[in-house]
Amino acid sequence: MYQHGAEGFGGARPGHVWHLIRTYGPDLTGLCRAGSALIPDVAGIGISAGPEGDPFPQIRFSSDQGSAGIEAAQETLDDGPCRDATATRRSVHAPDLSDPWWREHWPRFTPAALHSGARAVFALPLHAGGVRYAGAVDLYRRTPGDLSLADRATAAELTAAATELLTLERFGLDWTGAFADARLAPSGAGTPIALTSRRTVAAAAVPPLVRWFDQASMARVRIRAHTASTRHGLARADADRFALAVHETMANSVQHGGGFGQLLLWGRDDRLWCEISDHGAGIGTTLRSAHADRPPAGVRKRQVTGFQLIERACTSMDITTDATGTRVRLSYHNDAGGSGHR
Repeated sequence: MYQHGAEGFGGARPGHVWHLIRTYGPDLTGLCRAGSALIPDVAGIGISAGPEGDPFPQIRFSSDQGSAGIEAAQETLDDGPCRDATATRRSVHAPDLSDPWWREHWPRFTPAALHSGARAVFALPLHAGGVRYAGAVDLYRRTPGDLSLADRATAAELTAAATELLTLERFGLDWTGAFADARLAPSGAGTPIALTSRRTVAAAAVPPLVRWFDQASMARVRIRAHTASTRHGLARADADRFALAVHETMANSVQHGGGFGQLLLWGRDDRLWCEISDHGAGIGTTLRSAHADRPPAGVRKRQVTGFQLIERACTSMDITTDATGTRVRLSYHNDAGGSGHR
C-alpha cells in the first residue's frame, strides 16, 4: 500500500527546470504560487525546508488553507509524508487517505489531513542538482486518486527548481537584479557590458551574474562571464584563464548533464566565484576536489575530459555529484597584481 517513487517523481526535464527558475526565481514564494496553476489536478501546494539533517524543517509556503493545515499538522505532530520523504529521500504517494492503512501508518497526521479537506497527498524530497535539504514539496487533492504522468513530471520539475532557489538563499546575495537582467535577452546571455577600470570596480559593488545555457548559447555566456570577471577586477590574462575554465565546465554540463545548465558568478572575500550546475544523471560517484587538490594515488580520475585543465586554471574547484545532477564551484583569487590562480 505504501508507495515510494525514486528520488523524485521521475521524468523531470532539465530544460523545463531551468525555465521555471528563470521565469519565477529568485523568489521561492513566486515559484510555489505558480506551481498551483502549473499542476491543475492538485488543490494545493506546501513546502517545508531546512538544512540537511534538520529534524524540524520550517514551513516556507502554503498555497491555501488546506495546504496550510497539512503543513502545520506535520510540523506540530511530527508525522506525515514530508517527514517520510525527508527520512527515506524518496517521493511518497498516498492516493487515498481514507484507506485504514494510512491511519495506521500516520496515526496523528491522517485525521488532521482529512479534517483539512485532503483525500490524497504526495511529497517530493528537496533533492536536485546534487544537493539536498530536509523537507519536501507537498501536494494534496480533495478527491482520491493518483497524479497523471504529466503532473508527476511537472511536480518533479517544480521541486528541482525549489531546491535550486533554496541554494541561492544560502549564498546570502541579492539575486533580484541578476535575474531581471538575465530575462532581458531570449538567449539568457544578455547584452555585453562595457569594461570598467579596476579603480572603478573598487569603488562600486559589482552585482552577481546568473545565466542559463545550452549548446547554442555557451559561447555567449562565456563572453558574459569574461566581461563580468574583468568588472570584478581580474587582469585580462586572469580573466581569459578563468573564462576558459568556465567554458570547459559548461561544456561538460551540456554533454553529460542533460544539455542545459545554470551559471552563477559573484565576488566575495577577495575571490571571484562561479558555480555551474546541471540536473543530469551525475558522474557515477560523489567527487570533491577542494582548492585544486589532486586525488590520492590509486584513485581513478573522473573520466570526463577537461577537469585537469579546469583545476589548473583556478584557485579552487569543488565538485558535488549524485544521481540528481552535478555542480562545480570554481574560484579565482582576485590578486591586484594578476596571476591569482595560485
